Order: sequence, then structure tokens, then C-alpha cells
Amino acid sequence: MEMSKIRIFMVGLSNNKGGVESYIINLCEHLHSKEFEVVYDWPEMCIEDKKWIKPKNRHNYIKYVAFWHSFFKENHFDVVYYNTCDIVSVDILKFAKRAGIPVRIIHSHNTDTQFKKRWFHYLTEKYNRKNIEKIATNLLACSEEAGKWMFDKSKFTVIKNGINLRTYEFNEQFREECRKSIGIKDEYLIGCVGRLVLQKNPLMSVEIMKEISKLNATAKFVFVGDGELRPQVEQKIKEYNLEDRIVLLGPRDDANKWYSALDCLVMPSLFEGLPFTLVEAQAAGLSCVVSNTVSNDANITGLIEYVDLNQSTKVWAEHILETCEKERLDTKEQLKKAGYSIQDTAEQVDKIIQTSLEKRVQCGRVK
Repeated sequence: MEMSKIRIFMVGLSNNKGGVESYIINLCEHLHSKEFEVVYDWPEMCIEDKKWIKPKNRHNYIKYVAFWHSFFKENHFDVVYYNTCDIVSVDILKFAKRAGIPVRIIHSHNTDTQFKKRWFHYLTEKYNRKNIEKIATNLLACSEEAGKWMFDKSKFTVIKNGINLRTYEFNEQFREECRKSIGIKDEYLIGCVGRLVLQKNPLMSVEIMKEISKLNATAKFVFVGDGELRPQVEQKIKEYNLEDRIVLLGPRDDANKWYSALDCLVMPSLFEGLPFTLVEAQAAGLSCVVSNTVSNDANITGLIEYVDLNQSTKVWAEHILETCEKERLDTKEQLKKAGYSIQDTAEQVDKIIQTSLEKRVQCGRVK
């Protein structure tokens, strides 16, 4: 007799590609398909021929609560896996608990929130941190810093941001192809890979490139990604007359190729957990210059140099140009030994889900 699959409701995907989305896609592609069935949380979902349209927000709270009550009552799930960058709202885990879903996972992917918080946000965060172990059954984090920030003194498990290492290894053909597409050959190519949002500090990247252009007459810069700050980035590029030096590539499905094209990855982020981008860059043997707000755990291969955010953009520019001279390293085995293969990540999550489900079902516990 065929055993029924473990059904997971996976929360955290969006149309704006980023680290959380990469984690979810990578993880779900490598979870054992014979044992798991994954249903993704989207604004509109079709499950067993029934269409579900989520309320856009919590403003009509009665309608909001009623939706999730009906959703979890009519659709059987063994696991709710909530990927998040903040702890202001854990409603979905509360609704899952009320519905009797035995395994409720919350996974921290950041060390701060980028939206402007008001007094009630701070109060809600404080309450949720204090009570998170009553709401969720498993606390996961992408790094020690991300776990301590979100869960305070509660016990959590670090899940490394595993990737498909072969997808990101250096490829000379990719390098030539990408560089040709923006009209360069042997010039230095520096870049940011990530969303154009406050957290990633893209306006500082433009300031840095302004300094680089004074020190090197031919170096170019690319932004791989998009976001709400794009108009401000474009305005600053125009203000500094850097239109011929900086290329905005927008969101890409071939971001892995651009790591081969770059000579240095730059990340002057205001805060980070453990960015997928840095794992991917190191898999390509690419040296990186990042802000001192980035977790030290990110420096898996020694390819990352940290610079204080308070240092001048000229200092940043000098470090970056020095980094462009460094040779590529083959880091695949090093990353694999450190546990950054997606296969290892999927095995770890698989074990957590299986073990948690068995314990809670055997004990008859859903609370």
C-alpha cells in the first residue's frame, strides 16, 4: 500500500526574486518528491480544483481570519513552513496551530527589517519573540546572527544556504558571453547582485562607482536585480554622468552567468543574514568586498573582504580595484565540506520535518 505524502504549505515566495525565493526554489527542487508534496503560498491558489484568493492585507481582519480558518480546515497540511525576514506578523503560524497542523516551522532569513517600524511594530515583535515557541514547533535561521535577532534566547537550528554548486562554478564561455552583451572585453567589471532596496544600499554602490571612475578610466559596473529604489539609482547615475559606466540589467534568470563575468562583487548592505549571493559568488571563485554588517559566517572560502560602512567611498573604491586583480579560486570542494551543497541542506530539512512530525503525531500533540 502506498504511503500518503507529507504535505507542506510553503510560505515566502514572491515575484520579486531574492535570497528567500532562491532558498525555497532550491530546497523544494531537492526535497524527496516521493515523500513530500509542496503547495506554495500565492495570492491566488488552485488546490484540488478549488480556487482560493487571499485577502490582500489584514485591514478587514474578520475576512482575513475567516479566509485562513476555511483554508486550513478544507486543505490538509502536515507542515507549514514560514520563511520570513521579520517577526512582526506570525499570523499564519497561529492559524495553522488552531487548525491542528502538527509541524509549524519559522525560518529567519535576516538580521533586521527594512520597513519603517512604529511603536506597535516594536510591541508586536517583543510579544512574538517571547511567545514564538508556543506558536511554532521549529525555529530555523540562515545564520547565528539571524537566529539571535529573530528568536532572542529561544533555541534555533542554523540551516545553511545550500546551492547547486555546479550551476555557479566559473565558466569562461559565460564570462565572454555576458561581457560581450554590454560591450566590454578585458576591462574590470564590478557588480551588485540583489534587489535595489534600502537594505542593499544601492545608492552607496553608485557613490563607490563614482570614485572608481576617477581611479580607473575603463572599469564598468552592473546591477543585477531590480527594486523600489531603481528610480533613485537611475537619477544618481545621471547626476554623476555615469550612464556609460553603469548598466542596470534588471532581474535576470541567468544571474549565475554574471558571477563568471565579474571581477569583484560589491555588497555595501546595511544589514544581512547570510546572503545567498555571497555563497553563489564564492562558488564561482569570485572575490567580494562587503560591508562589516554582513555575517562573518559568510566568509566560507576566504574570498570575502570586509570594509566598515563608515569608511569613505574612496577607501571602498581602492579595496575593490585591488580585489579585481585577484585570481579565481576553485572552491567547490571547500563549500561542499562546509555544508553549502543544496543536497546537504535538503537532507537536513527533510530530517527535521520527518523527526518533528513523527514525535508530535506519536505523542498526539498538535499544540
